[in-house]
Formats: sequence, C-alpha cells, structure tokens
Amino acid sequence: MEKEIKKEEWEVYWDHCKPILEPAVAYQQAYTIDDVEDKIRHGYFHLWPGKNSAMVAELINFPQERVYNLLFASGKFDEIEGIIEQIEVFAKTIGCTKLMGGGRPGWKRKVKHLGFEPETFLVKKL
Repeated sequence: MEKEIKKEEWEVYWDHCKPILEPAVAYQQAYTIDDVEDKIRHGYFHLWPGKNSAMVAELINFPQERVYNLLFASGKFDEIEGIIEQIEVFAKTIGCTKLMGGGRPGWKRKVKHLGFEPETFLVKKL
C-alpha cells in the first residue's frame, strides 16, 4: 500500500491557478510557468488565487521604498479587481508605498479607475 503524499496549502492553490496563469506567463520571456512555481515554492513570489482568476506578485525592497510588484494576472477581470483590492490592503500592511506592474497596453485602460497611473519604462534588447 502506497503512502499518500499530502500537498502543502500553496500547492493545492497552485494546481487550480496554474492553468489560469499559463497564458499570462506565456506572454513574456523572463519566466516559464515552472520558474513561477519554483519562486512561489521558495517564497519569492506570492500567489493570489481567485475562483476563476489568479495573480502573482513579489515584494521588492529598494533602499528608499518598499514596493509590491504585480507580475502576472489572468482570468475574469472583475475578480482580478477584487484580488487587487486585497493586495493593496496587504501591501499597505507590510509597509509598501506603491503597487507597480506591467503588461499588455490594454491594462493601462483597465486599471486606471483603480488609481493606477502609467510610468515610463524603457527596454533595449541586447
């Protein structure tokens, strides 16, 4: 008789969220879905699950400010809005001064009413 291996709580949520997040992760080249899972496993990234949506974020400690970086979001936008509200409360609680994130150009329009403002971000491929 084989012994059943019990999953950690984050793994149960990850099993649900992984297929939801795969399209968002596939949109960029910095991380694979397995990289994201590994960062969550080791506590570098935070998974924010919803019923039909999910987000992944990370805490960045700069010398002069603490920022919560929204890395990936996918699923139903009305649910993502609710997750962002939860994230904002959490980020304030841990002393963050701002939320930041990137994404496709349509995100600027989608999150403007939530108080997000676009900032310039330049990239040069090498």
